[in-house]
Amino acid sequence: MSMKEHEYIRQTLERYTGSPLEEIRDHILITNFRQYIEAFRERVKGEFHEANFSICNASDLNCTMIDFGIGSPQAALLINCLAYLDNLKSVVMLGMCGGIDDILNVGDFVVPTAAIRGEGTSRHYLPSEFPAIPASSINLYCIGAVKKKGFSPKCGIVYTTDRRLWEYDDEFVRYLRHKRILAIEMELATLFTVAYRYEVPIGSVMLVSDMPLRHGGIKDQGLQKRIFSEFMEKHLDIGLDVVENLSAHWDDVERTLASEW
Repeated sequence: MSMKEHEYIRQTLERYTGSPLEEIRDHILITNFRQYIEAFRERVKGEFHEANFSICNASDLNCTMIDFGIGSPQAALLINCLAYLDNLKSVVMLGMCGGIDDILNVGDFVVPTAAIRGEGTSRHYLPSEFPAIPASSINLYCIGAVKKKGFSPKCGIVYTTDRRLWEYDDEFVRYLRHKRILAIEMELATLFTVAYRYEVPIGSVMLVSDMPLRHGGIKDQGLQKRIFSEFMEKHLDIGLDVVENLSAHWDDVERTLASEW
């Protein structure tokens, strides 16, 4: 092959975002909801590009947001590409999850400490015996931002699945009920695994969007509208606070990260 790996991956990121790499900022918020990046774009008045992924670069905040779509293959591709940016400092996922543990309610914020690798993508990056964990140095700022906004962050293990519409599989539901699983979603184990493989500092703040194991708890169109209208702006506030504080204290964060790899 005539093209070197780093050239191919950097060009792939440009093609998938439509953004010149020099516009992408040091701290990156990622999401899989178009409503989030549209709200971010409106708030920061940044440079917006749309291709396979949507991206908005806010130079004044040294922050970029990327909407990568749904699912682990997309998540893995994004982190694999971001790892080849010369200026990358941190990645924070702002996503949604279904609450499994009864301590949760719709509208709570979860800062996962680990993810069960129930998807298939992460095996291409690390053997199955490796845990999927975020960078604790980044997670501390995620927890702090949730508290600063007046919420009580819930921390614990989430389950990552690559299967949508699992809610009516009785055997799987019994498994979820009898394990110490806080919530379920579709990307975090992949994000954490690929980020560890390439030494990308990553954390996440997840919004509980439904309680699928409760009677009437599955998200319908009415609940989805409520989630976006009541909680999306608060979620964005938290993400931007994480970025602001990471940027302000980056020298300290970087020294701590050195012991995590």
